[in-house]
Amino acid sequence: QPPLWPGEQVAVRRAVPARRQEFAAGRAAARAAMQDAGVDPAALPAGTDRAPRWPAGVAGSISHAAGLAAALAARSAVWAGIGLDIEKAAPFNADLAAIIRAPGDRDDSGLGADLSATLAFSAKEAAFKAQFPLTGLWLDHRDVDITLTPTSFTVVVRDVPLVGRWMRTDGMFLSILLAGPEQAGQLGSLDVDVVAR
Repeated sequence: QPPLWPGEQVAVRRAVPARRQEFAAGRAAARAAMQDAGVDPAALPAGTDRAPRWPAGVAGSISHAAGLAAALAARSAVWAGIGLDIEKAAPFNADLAAIIRAPGDRDDSGLGADLSATLAFSAKEAAFKAQFPLTGLWLDHRDVDITLTPTSFTVVVRDVPLVGRWMRTDGMFLSILLAGPEQAGQLGSLDVDVVAR
């Protein structure tokens, strides 16, 4: 398990060992991503909202799934909001899919309905992570409509279209959304590093 830096331990002090490992792997991936972006690696404590607190001038995102942790980071002058999500590319059951799907969702991904629900979940997670530092909005999966294509996805937050990309590789969905400074202004306020746990 990678070591945690000062201030990070408090977020997982009562967590089970598997969660501590996941958290530590995510922080290690985030520090590698910061280094790749030309930023000095730093501690990433969790805020009261449980989101990582990135250093001033840095935007980033962390995701965990299936024994992997991944992170993206950039200078916020380049990308003001970053959303990354990884999910095992396995079908959701009908009950879970119903919780994920919004009435206006549109699926042109070419995947079956159950598998595209997993992709919709991943893409919406990436979009939520990208917009949250800019808007402070807590969004439910049914709060936003998503349009899926064979390689991209679009969600609209505060009338601002946010476009991301997705891919399916090694049995995983990878969804990434990068919001530029101009989108940050409209909303309000790329190396991926993976660490096996």
